[in-house]
Amino acid sequence: MKKLLSPLILGIAAIAFFFASCNKSDDTPVYDAAAQFKTDSVTLKNYVSQNYPDAQYNSEIGIWYEILSEGTANYTYKLTDTLDGKYLKFKPSVKYVGKLLNGTIFDQTDTAKEFEILTNTGYQYPFYSTIIPAWTFAFAPEKIGDMKLGGLTEKGLQKGSKIHIMVPSLYGYQNQAVGTIPANSPLDFVIEVTDIK
Repeated sequence: MKKLLSPLILGIAAIAFFFASCNKSDDTPVYDAAAQFKTDSVTLKNYVSQNYPDAQYNSEIGIWYEILSEGTANYTYKLTDTLDGKYLKFKPSVKYVGKLLNGTIFDQTDTAKEFEILTNTGYQYPFYSTIIPAWTFAFAPEKIGDMKLGGLTEKGLQKGSKIHIMVPSLYGYQNQAVGTIPANSPLDFVIEVTDIK
């Protein structure tokens, strides 16, 4: 049977519906996630072609990435069942740099920082995570058993892994300004995993 809608389109529609249903003010414009995704995709394609010509593109989710180091460990990601669904739960220590496409660094660590992460997969709605969706796609494996998670790598990030991701605002902070990050900003991250448990 032919696929009618890709997970990407379903995810964009779900996020757009969520933001539209939460919009209570008639003065606030409705967030059009699909239109913003199209705009970000063009911006990212130009950014990558000018700066990172060896980057790969995951067309299912719309993320550009480079594997800078595979990592050597064999951490196995597992799904945890909760009343709300299945979640990945893990605790990585990472060094990272987050920047805007104009080169402005908005966050970085000099030493490894430990996170406790609880996240559902990028294809579930509503999306819940203690990290932005971009990081879920970076960390998660492609699938666990028969369940497709949408991760960028087969096994997910491991101890010693280093990844460079360039993502549309849909997988960052959408139409919300956060700190020095303007609304609707595509983001660029380099994430190095120093440990994971």
